[in-house]
Amino acid sequence: MDGKLIETAIKEKLTGEKKQNALDFIASMQESGFSFEGWSDGDSEGWDPTYNGKGFGCVLVADDFMFFIGLDWDFGRSSLVEDDELKAFAWAHATICPQSPCNPPYCENNKNRWQIFGKEYESTCHSPLQFIAPDAKTLDNIKNLLLATK
Repeated sequence: MDGKLIETAIKEKLTGEKKQNALDFIASMQESGFSFEGWSDGDSEGWDPTYNGKGFGCVLVADDFMFFIGLDWDFGRSSLVEDDELKAFAWAHATICPQSPCNPPYCENNKNRWQIFGKEYESTCHSPLQFIAPDAKTLDNIKNLLLATK
C-alpha cells in the first residue's frame, strides 16, 4: 500500500460530525470485508475501496469525504433490486457525462451505456455513482448498497 491510511487522512482533514461519520463508515466497511488501498501521485492522494481483492472505485478526503463507485461494480446481482428505497437512492446519485470539468485520462467524454437496477443510462461517468460530502444517512445507504450487491 502506498500513501497513508485513510483513517489518518480523515483525522487530519475533517472535523466534527464529518470526521466521525467518515471514521464510523470506514470501520464498518472494514468489518464487512472491505479494504481501502492507499495511493499517492505526488499531487494528490486517494484510496481504492476493494472487496475480495477487487477495486471498484475511489475515495478522496479533502475538505469533504468523497466516495465514487466505478463501472466495475455490479449493480444488479442481488435482491437489492427489489428495494425501491435503495434503487431510488442509487438513481439519485447517478452521474451523467459528459462533464465539462473532466478531461483525459479520467474522462474521454465517451458514452458509458449503463444500467443501474433496471434503469438505463445513455452516458454515465466512469464513476456512475458519486457521493460528495455524504451525511450519516447517505453513508449508511452507501454501506447498505455495497453490502447488498457484493
